Amino acid sequence: MQLSFLAVLTFVSAALPGAYGLAIVRPTKGKEISLSQFNATTGKLARVGSEIHNLPSSILVRPHAAKGVPDEVKFAMRAMNFYGADLKHHTFSIDVVMSLWWNDPRVASLIPDGLDKLSMSKEQAEKVMWMPGIIVSNRDIEKYEIISASVTIHKSGDISRVERANARVMKKFALAGYPFDSQDLTVNIASSKYMLDEVVLVPDKGDSGVYEDIWGLYFLEDWHTEAYQAMDGELKKSRGSLVMKVKRSLEKYSQDHLLPASIVLMISWAVFYFPFANPFITARLALSILALLSFTNLIVKSSKELPGAAPFNWNDLFNQQIQTLMFVTIVLNVCSEIAFHTFQYETLARGLNHEAKLLMPFMSILNIVLILGGGKYHWMTLAHTTTVTQVVLVVLIACYVGYAFCFHNAKDVEIMSARKEKEEEEQCAVAAAATVGQVDAEAEADCDC
Repeated sequence: MQLSFLAVLTFVSAALPGAYGLAIVRPTKGKEISLSQFNATTGKLARVGSEIHNLPSSILVRPHAAKGVPDEVKFAMRAMNFYGADLKHHTFSIDVVMSLWWNDPRVASLIPDGLDKLSMSKEQAEKVMWMPGIIVSNRDIEKYEIISASVTIHKSGDISRVERANARVMKKFALAGYPFDSQDLTVNIASSKYMLDEVVLVPDKGDSGVYEDIWGLYFLEDWHTEAYQAMDGELKKSRGSLVMKVKRSLEKYSQDHLLPASIVLMISWAVFYFPFANPFITARLALSILALLSFTNLIVKSSKELPGAAPFNWNDLFNQQIQTLMFVTIVLNVCSEIAFHTFQYETLARGLNHEAKLLMPFMSILNIVLILGGGKYHWMTLAHTTTVTQVVLVVLIACYVGYAFCFHNAKDVEIMSARKEKEEEEQCAVAAAATVGQVDAEAEADCDC
């Protein structure tokens, strides 16, 4: 009986506000509590029950509860400072001011005679009057720090609550468009204890606003406030939001990734300007492979900002295509070296080398233009751009390979045939000369006889 009653006491102590001073001594596992401790806890519970029973209805009951209609709470929100977004941890930090207004005629009795209004702290207000319990509902856990908070009541029953806080807000970012993405940075508010049929939020757009001019990697496109109804099973709430639509600036991404990637890609083309000589075989191959390894480091750096579970995006497509182009450069270089040094197809080797000086820049510029145009100017969706760039690359390479082997290889065959005929003619001439010499020698021998 004693243990079950202690379980009830423990539950009640966790559920009741700390303002009542209830602190129940919980027994450690394997130990028993003393009778004095049990009696003290029981006494505290009795006092708390008496305080709750004696609380005035002006604190526990809504102003319009008797009429069966929800209480209307107007709200306004102002974004004062933006401290950046953390895509990897799905948060952004902001300095926000939240203003709330509602009416409760019962608060008029709290104002001393001779005053039209009275201001107090939020903690004081919660002890003497009814509060709707509006909070920032999408804040990160324990990442909402109140800078200042005030509640003002008027003789007319109008109540205003103003609160400024630094908040780290949870946000599920849309990363498929990175780095051409636009984000809706949303600060949501709702009552922590009242449902849709008890408290309704109404936006006051005249007092809302965004006062930040510096957005870091983004620039502000638009903002608005709204109220909506959220139905999550039995959890039916009236919610309000300050929505700030921001778009990423490409300046930082261009400096950190686009420009270095373009430089490394152009360096990889330099292999086609080395001469076909044995001392340069290693240099040509090493340069193309080192360029690919350097770009791999750039890929890792460009993806550090994103979470590991980020979807395929424009940055991934760009990196994929640059890697493919560098791989094609390595393959063309190796093929030209093999054709020249192993099979002695000089025309084919020199043709591959010289034409790659134009082919690789053309394919690279075409693919980069398609990717940047699709992402920045929305020429195509990400899926369509991925398909188009891959098809373009495969078709161009297939056409060029067919052309190279049909045209240059045919020339090499003609040259090899002519060279073979020439060698056969030389061999015939040598054989004829040898035969003539032998005949002359025999004739001279006959004459001597």
